[in-house]
Amino acid sequence: MRATPLTPSKWKERLKAKACLDVPSSETPGDTSGRRLLLLDVRNGYEWDVGHFEGAERPNVDCFRSTSFGLSEEMSDPLNGLDKEKTDILMYCTGGIRCDVYSTILRKKGFRNLYTLEGGVSNYLKAEGPAGWVGNLFVFDGRLSLPPATFRRQLSQEEEAAGAAAVEKERWVGRCYSCGSEVVELRHRNCANIDCNRLYLCCGWCAEELAGCCCSDCKAAPRLRPLLPGHQRYLKWHVYRDGLLTAHGEDDDAADRGFY
Repeated sequence: MRATPLTPSKWKERLKAKACLDVPSSETPGDTSGRRLLLLDVRNGYEWDVGHFEGAERPNVDCFRSTSFGLSEEMSDPLNGLDKEKTDILMYCTGGIRCDVYSTILRKKGFRNLYTLEGGVSNYLKAEGPAGWVGNLFVFDGRLSLPPATFRRQLSQEEEAAGAAAVEKERWVGRCYSCGSEVVELRHRNCANIDCNRLYLCCGWCAEELAGCCCSDCKAAPRLRPLLPGHQRYLKWHVYRDGLLTAHGEDDDAADRGFY
C-alpha cells in the first residue's frame, strides 16, 4: 500500500505545522500527542544541492538508489528510534514516482503514517509558488536547474510579496562540492574525469584549479576531458573514450551536431 497523496495546498499546511509537531510534547503546553513530522527528500544528491524544502532531510548518498532511510541501523538515519504510530512522514521528489517506490518500502517496514506530495515539487511550485522551498528545482534536461518562478501560475500581490522575500534565500542555497563556498549560479557541471563523471556544483575558482574535476584525485586520473568555459556541456562520453577529439580538445563540428 502506497502513501497518501497530499494536494499542494494540504502539503503547504503540513509545512506550516511542522515546527509545532517537531517540538517535544513536554515543551508544548497542552500538547500530549507526542506526534512528530519528518520531511524526507528522496531525490538524488545533485538535485538536493540546488534546492529543497526548508527543514527537509535526506541520506548522505549521491543517488536515490542508495537511499537508506528506515532500512539501516545507523544513528544518522532519522527514522531510527521513531514511534511508527506517532510519526507523520512526508516524502517528496520532483514528479512523485520515486516517492511511490520508497513509501511502499517503508510501509513494509511498519511505518503507518506516510504521505507524499501529489505531482511532486514541480506541481507544488506551479500551484503554491515557492512557499517553504529554498533554491531552484533540478530538471532532467539541458537546463538542469530552474527557479521557482518558472513554474508559477498567476499569483496574487500577497503571494508575489512573499516570493520576493524568499529570493535572497533562494540565491544562496548552493555550495561548491569541492571547497564548500557559496555558489550563486545554480548550474551543474560534470567532472572532467571520464571514469567519474560526477554531476556537481562548482565555483569558478575550483573549476580552474582542478581543471574541471571534482577533486584532486580525479585531476590526476589518466582519462580527462578538457575544461569547458562557462556552462557548456560535454559531448557524449563515447566521443572522448574513442579518441575522436581534435588537438584543441573538442570535435570541430560538435556545436553543429547539437551536443551542447
